[in-house]
Amino acid sequence: MKNTVKIHVPPSQQVMRNRTYNRQMRNLYYERSNYQFRKIKKTVNSEATSDGHNLLPELYEFEKLLNVCLYYARSAVASNKKEKIEPYSQDHRWGILQEEVVLVYFLEEQISSVKYIISHIETNRRIQTFANESKSDVIVHHLLSNIDELNQDTEADLCYFYDNIEKRYGIGNNLFGILQELQNFQ
Repeated sequence: MKNTVKIHVPPSQQVMRNRTYNRQMRNLYYERSNYQFRKIKKTVNSEATSDGHNLLPELYEFEKLLNVCLYYARSAVASNKKEKIEPYSQDHRWGILQEEVVLVYFLEEQISSVKYIISHIETNRRIQTFANESKSDVIVHHLLSNIDELNQDTEADLCYFYDNIEKRYGIGNNLFGILQELQNFQ
C-alpha cells in the first residue's frame, strides 16, 4: 500500500499563488482583448458605411475575451473570500493594489459598451429580416422609413462608442502599465 505525504501549504501562500496565476491570466486576456479591439477598429475605419453584420463574429470574440479577462481580474482581487485581504497600502506583502480594483470597473464598462454595439447590430439585422418578409405591408414600410432615419443617427452613436472604447483602452493601457510595474516590485 502506498503512503501519500500531504504537504501543508499555509493559506497565505495558496492565496498568493492563486493571485499570481489570476494576474498572469488577466494580463494575457487583456492583451488579447486589446489586440481584438484594434482589429475591429481597423475594420470599422476602413469601411465607410458598414451595417456591422460582418463585424458580429469579431465583436462576439471581443466580448468573450473581455469577459474572461474580467473573470481573472475579479479572481485576482477577490482571491479567497475566506480570508480578508487588506489593501496594498496597509499590507505591502499580500495587499491588493487599488489599480486592480479600478481595472475590474474598467473592464465592466468596456463590456457594457460592447454589449450595446452587439445589441444594436443584432436588432437592425432582425428588423431587416422582418421587413424583407413583409415588404408589401404599408405599416411595415412606414416603420422602416422611420427606423432608417433613426439608424442614420445611430451610426454616429456607434462611431462614438468605438472611439470611446479606444480612448478607454488608452487609459486602461496606462493603468495596466502601472499595475505591471507595481506587481514586478512585489
